[in-house]
Amino acid sequence: MAGKAVQDRLFLIALGVSSCLIIHFMRRRLTAYREASIIPPPESKSQYITQDVEDSLKLTTLSKLLDSPNESIRDSATRIICERALYDAATIDILLHHVAQPDHATRDKGVRALDTIITLSTVGMMSSPKLYMAVVKSLEYSVTDYEHNKFDREWDNHYFRDSAEKGCLSILEKMTESHGPDGLVRARFIDRWLVKEPWGEDDVERQSNFITLLQRHSFRLNTICEALYYSDAGRKQLENAKLVVPLSEDDINMVNGESTAGVILDEVVAAAVGGSSRRRERVSGAGEDSRRRHREAMVLNDGTTPLGRDDIFQREIT
Repeated sequence: MAGKAVQDRLFLIALGVSSCLIIHFMRRRLTAYREASIIPPPESKSQYITQDVEDSLKLTTLSKLLDSPNESIRDSATRIICERALYDAATIDILLHHVAQPDHATRDKGVRALDTIITLSTVGMMSSPKLYMAVVKSLEYSVTDYEHNKFDREWDNHYFRDSAEKGCLSILEKMTESHGPDGLVRARFIDRWLVKEPWGEDDVERQSNFITLLQRHSFRLNTICEALYYSDAGRKQLENAKLVVPLSEDDINMVNGESTAGVILDEVVAAAVGGSSRRRERVSGAGEDSRRRHREAMVLNDGTTPLGRDDIFQREIT
């Protein structure tokens, strides 16, 4: 009786173990079958538009692509149109004609289009005397378009400028970075626009503020003015406009026959601001914190009027 009970117990154990093995085996087989039946998604291959395809696109097609909800398609269509405009001399001439018009709306559209072409084009920057002359002419009209804000040592006035004026300065900044300041010098950028900026009431204040701009690398106008300052012809025009102090012969060192006057900016700064840079170094940490708190501001503008200084609310000095 006891032996039969042991046999039944062993039979049940063997049956349970066999069932577990069968279930485990079937689970593995079903899992392998499921994974083998999965169809992998096709790999997305990068597709590039060849030059032949770009040339074959008609303007009507590009116009429809500009209205596409896909941002990449819109950017590609815009780039193709900009590059075609660069190769078409008649289009550029018409565009420059609009840039140099006295009517603000016409001029603003031309400046925006030209800035977009220069920014998005991949064929390289275009540099011609006609471009510099048209952009500087547009800046001349901007002088009387609105009342310009006085130079501020702490705030960059670039963001208070008119859209057409900001576009012109953006174009000249890109051109200066690519081709240097020679085009600005030939177009008389300093005499026709830069000197007309409200730098100050007298020559001393104007020179002090202009030197401060050369030290403020975060100011947008710094790129253009610094390039002009380090150019011999540009610095000469700045001296004639009384924006910088003329350099004496003792200030100009000659190394291998080349002038190194451009590297003595620190000395010119000290002379222009009367040693204020040295005094600034002695300002205590508490004074710096106070000035930093004073520079904190809140800008409130509903977008219906141009941004102005009345829209800026600064922390009161305590």
